[in-house]
Amino acid sequence: RFGLERCQREQSRSRFARPMGSETSSLSCCAELGGTVSPDGTPLGLDSLREPCFHLPVLLKDVQSPFHGKAGFNGPNGLKDLQTKEESGTQPLATTLAESVDPAIETATEMHHVSSSSSMESVPVLDSDGLPMSRLYTDAEEKILRQAKRRWTSAQLQADKLRRASEFEELIEQTRLQMLAPAAMSICSMPANRYGADARMPTFEPERHTPVLALINPFSGAMAGSDILCLARQTPYYQNTFFNIIDVVKDQRRGGLLDVFRLELCKAKEEAKEMGTRPRLISGGGDGTASFTLFMVFAALRADPTREEDGFEDQGNGLIWTDKEMKDYFPALAQMPLGSANDFGRTLGWGQRYPGDSESRGIVGSRVKALDALRNWISSAIDPRTRLANFDVFGIVPRDGEEACNFKLAELSGRRGLNPKVNIDGKDQLLMKEAGLPVPLFLCLYFSAGFAAYMTARFQMNRRRTPLQNKLEYARQAFGIVSEWVPPQLNVGLEGVQITCGGEGKEETYFPPRAEKGNTGRNYREVGFLNINWQAGMANGADRAPMLGRICSTREPAKFNDGRMDMYRLKFASAIKNPGLKIQTDKKDGGITFTHEGTRGKGIFFQWDGEARFAFSPSGEQFHINIRKMLNIPVVLGPEYDARVTGDPDNGRPVHFAFAGPTEEKSAVFRERILRGVCGELNAELLASRDEMEAVGLPCEGPR
Repeated sequence: RFGLERCQREQSRSRFARPMGSETSSLSCCAELGGTVSPDGTPLGLDSLREPCFHLPVLLKDVQSPFHGKAGFNGPNGLKDLQTKEESGTQPLATTLAESVDPAIETATEMHHVSSSSSMESVPVLDSDGLPMSRLYTDAEEKILRQAKRRWTSAQLQADKLRRASEFEELIEQTRLQMLAPAAMSICSMPANRYGADARMPTFEPERHTPVLALINPFSGAMAGSDILCLARQTPYYQNTFFNIIDVVKDQRRGGLLDVFRLELCKAKEEAKEMGTRPRLISGGGDGTASFTLFMVFAALRADPTREEDGFEDQGNGLIWTDKEMKDYFPALAQMPLGSANDFGRTLGWGQRYPGDSESRGIVGSRVKALDALRNWISSAIDPRTRLANFDVFGIVPRDGEEACNFKLAELSGRRGLNPKVNIDGKDQLLMKEAGLPVPLFLCLYFSAGFAAYMTARFQMNRRRTPLQNKLEYARQAFGIVSEWVPPQLNVGLEGVQITCGGEGKEETYFPPRAEKGNTGRNYREVGFLNINWQAGMANGADRAPMLGRICSTREPAKFNDGRMDMYRLKFASAIKNPGLKIQTDKKDGGITFTHEGTRGKGIFFQWDGEARFAFSPSGEQFHINIRKMLNIPVVLGPEYDARVTGDPDNGRPVHFAFAGPTEEKSAVFRERILRGVCGELNAELLASRDEMEAVGLPCEGPR
């Protein structure tokens, strides 16, 4: 049946044939087959390998050895690593492989032995050296061996999955231990804890209290954040749920702090689900910490197809939670005021100063009083009876029909002190540098362009240690701006700025007012909108009214959950005309589009939630900052909530989380942009490089 010439031709064409004279050991041949191996290296179920005339080949035509080059199974060296582990006694080969393929290999071997013996008794097949050669597999044998290979592959995938799960658990445990370890710093490097070295948080009772997590900036509140984290590390429950937000941002590796935060967030969701409530999330820091906390929550909930075995499986919305889970169990935000102005905490009723600030200033019993204030604050935050409300979150997005924003962001640099400008070519000019994080993804509190934004940019270079010192620094920088000449990088006032309000097809010009009469923004110092009804801890807004109405009538305040922007525009004389610190606002629907003429080498400072950046056009042409409502989130209202300032928090809708947008398609666009933002994909879109700044003539810090 098999002539010598035909057999040689088949062998030369086939990748299955292998002469017994080759230097492949029975062990590696068995591994190549996906067969099983005993601890002493003897192949199991492959009796034909001992016969001089037969040799089993590779299983599949186009697939190499299942061990070859597979880093997922005992490293990239495949079988060599496996044999090494067998010799060291850490992983017997028989234990690893035996259960998956014995029956099929036995069957294939018997068929091969019988078939080969009967077919080759009359006509032996020899190679050029006179040694016996093997034959090709029959279709039935190939089918059985393919089944064995599939079972073997499935077993290895399962084993690899278990190994990675065990590895992930070990990494998480190591990170938890590191999180609970005392800070590696000298005792003399920090003052004593203002709440007491042995103080504790209030006892958390799972059957009574709402599940809570916290992301706290340790450097805020004159280091009050650090003291609060120290107390949490010493108190059961809180030691696992209170996080240093800076460390979480830095440690986003597999098994790092972000993964620990994700696990605790999912655990809180399940506990809240059993209680029929919504988990709470404390954001501890300045006003900008609130939007950064939202950023980290989405970073934790973002799905990752490369880490599905770690719990990152996509639920069809780019997130690891379903749409219903997001709606019902997205954590309600409580703002702990640890910053300078603390507008957000004051708006939500959690105070304008950090818990225990005034109590800690006493001489006798100050730490006890401060601790009582902190414990009362935490108790209110975890009390299920504490009221929740809806809250609007806005964001910067491309204009409809465009894929990216057409402006870039830089950050102010220069000298610390009263005047940051540097003399270049005989002129005092502003120096710029590449902007750092965060990018303006969420606008929770307010947005403005002009004087206050420029002042905030200068303040960021001169930030102080305490809230009082920071307020004085704001005042110093404001004085510096009004006493200096306008630098070449800025226009006078808001010249070249135009703002339209409303959605597509419903735009109306808001700024400059009376533009049809030739009015410009030159005489205005600031324009923007309020989402909360406090700014800089001093001013708040109310609906526009005539002079007599401003004094005698009760006006509708700026509200944080009516879906509208409370727009305002200010001159330096506005404080006299209004009168006082009450800002006249105009409620606008549909978002705003901020347009700047974009002259080469010029731009404008804008601020959001206490962060300031310099916006310019990389092409030297007109650019647009398009702002729309992106989210509705739940927030926790504190015991000091003042409806007279902020209005009734009940907007007539159930408290829930949702992506905003007039249509489902628009909501999906906002969701996608948020997920791109937490992945860092918006950095390249929004942050300018040094080359882009120099290309339009902006002076940059440092040598080229």
